[in-house]
Amino acid sequence: MLMMKAYAKINLGLNIIDKDKKDSYHTVDMINLPIELHDRIEIEMLPYGFDTLITSDDRELPTDEKNIVYKVEKALREKYNYQQKFRIHIHKSIPVGAGLGGGSADGAAVLIGLNKLLKLKLSTAELCEIGMKIGSDIPFSIRNAPMRVQGKGNILTPVKMKKSYNILILSPKKGLSTKEVYIKYDEVGAAPSSNIDGLIEALATDNEKLIHESLGNQLEKAAIEIYPELVRIKQSMENEGLKPSMMTGSGSTLFYISNNLKLMRKAYTTLKEKGFNVVLTKTI
Repeated sequence: MLMMKAYAKINLGLNIIDKDKKDSYHTVDMINLPIELHDRIEIEMLPYGFDTLITSDDRELPTDEKNIVYKVEKALREKYNYQQKFRIHIHKSIPVGAGLGGGSADGAAVLIGLNKLLKLKLSTAELCEIGMKIGSDIPFSIRNAPMRVQGKGNILTPVKMKKSYNILILSPKKGLSTKEVYIKYDEVGAAPSSNIDGLIEALATDNEKLIHESLGNQLEKAAIEIYPELVRIKQSMENEGLKPSMMTGSGSTLFYISNNLKLMRKAYTTLKEKGFNVVLTKTI
């Protein structure tokens, strides 16, 4: 049996650049950071006569053809025509529909794991090429390092980080559909953009003030239109001194980045007591 870790991510910046009229996919410019919060993936070879089986300890997670892990395993099998079957179990810690890239992280971990178990000897670039056909965040999750992500998720440029940062994330009970958020974005327009160059400079020089000044997610306005309660939840964080808080991905998770661990621990305790789903973690 092989055990893999599938790491979540946050977007410090998410700008929408354009929309491809051919396939309706949006091109983006983002700063993505992997964080220590992760799912655990068990991959076990099954005896011949069994079919590949995907299971999870999260009842909300589909384990049929809707699951990215199912799609990844199917794509790899069709490309390399292997006969071996697997049981793939997903221990979920990353909330579903949260904008933390949990599904993509699971898919990336399975690609990497099957590459090892089947001795396919695929390069990182080859794994990314397969993953990109399944989900635009998979190439980032395969590389699992601070990146500027552009295009449709296929253009990745490493970003230097002088030090790690503590991250407090708050995941509302209601998750959001990425597809629905992008549709709403096309209707209502963009929230303020992030300063991508400012974020790159700030991470390289450990300038926390500049990080906070440069944050932005142009999908936040659309997410709030779908889920207005996000405004109150965001205010609850900022009332505890976690300002500015920011939505990651297409939501609904909000986060605060800092190295003021005393403030974050205090806020974590208070928000937890108020019934919020909060996690205190850090960047990798």
